[in-house]
Amino acid sequence: MNQYDFDKLIEKYLAGQSSPEEESLIREWADNKLAKSNLSLSQPEEQAIKKRIWTSIHRNALGQQPFIIRHGWLRISAVAASVLLALLTGVYLWKQPIEKRSELAIAGRRMELRGTINVKNTSEKPQKITLKDGSYVVLKAQSTISYPEHFGEKTRQVYLQGEAFFDVKKDPVRPFIVHTGNLVTQVLGTSFTVKSYDEAKTIEVLVTRGRVSVYEDSEKSSQERNGVILIPNQKITFDKASQKLIPSLVETPSLVQPPETRTSFVFDRAPLDQVLTTLRKAYGIEFVVESPSLSHCVFNGDLNDLPLYVQLDLVCKSINARYERRGTTLFIAGEGCPD
Repeated sequence: MNQYDFDKLIEKYLAGQSSPEEESLIREWADNKLAKSNLSLSQPEEQAIKKRIWTSIHRNALGQQPFIIRHGWLRISAVAASVLLALLTGVYLWKQPIEKRSELAIAGRRMELRGTINVKNTSEKPQKITLKDGSYVVLKAQSTISYPEHFGEKTRQVYLQGEAFFDVKKDPVRPFIVHTGNLVTQVLGTSFTVKSYDEAKTIEVLVTRGRVSVYEDSEKSSQERNGVILIPNQKITFDKASQKLIPSLVETPSLVQPPETRTSFVFDRAPLDQVLTTLRKAYGIEFVVESPSLSHCVFNGDLNDLPLYVQLDLVCKSINARYERRGTTLFIAGEGCPD
């Protein structure tokens, strides 16, 4: 059988016009491809794969008809290619570890998008990309992002491999959704960073401004999926192996609400509670004083132009205390200042 006859045979099969003998030839061809795939399959696995693949081919065939009509003589080869692609993809996905299948499925959905723009930053410098909705992305080196030329009416979806900073234009009607392996980050309008490298054991989402919803990309119902809401200076670490979400503070918190004047960060015999209230308002971070003995301590000093954790070091040393990061809260304890 030459290529032309083979293509015609596939076209008849997908159209439901093949004879039992011709259908047998198609299935024999598929079985041969499966046998040459270099994958060790048990008989139950092989039967299950065949069933899933052919069901998928039948379901997707109708969606290809507009393409077939428009492209004339290319129609049959395109159908043949789709059958082969479905077969090989199905086998490959089946043999992957469970935790890897969802990542591969997401990658497949990304490739299937029509009118998709794929950008890979092969340079050593960050690359700024402006999207049609006014949002922009700073794509880090050796990272890839995929997005449609025109966002849909209900959502704005992009797919990331690597690391990128997002500054999202607010749109209450269309949430902005970033797919990264096993994790989904969804916002209406804010700025945040996503780190999702294939070789890394974790995925990180760090919030700079606004509120961000982060949850698993799984087949579980929305009530059962792991998820958190992040605010500025918070981050989430998703462990790919354990499927756990771990909230914490970013390494270098930034000012969420800068003080109105520099004198706001200058303290003269200020009670510890007053100092922490000022820092809480400026950084949007919660502080908990665990030692009652610290309540009467006062602080003298200028905290302007210093990172938060340096500010806390100065305050704690002056009152004989220490601080500890637990999740998204800072705890302060110690013997306290001398009477």
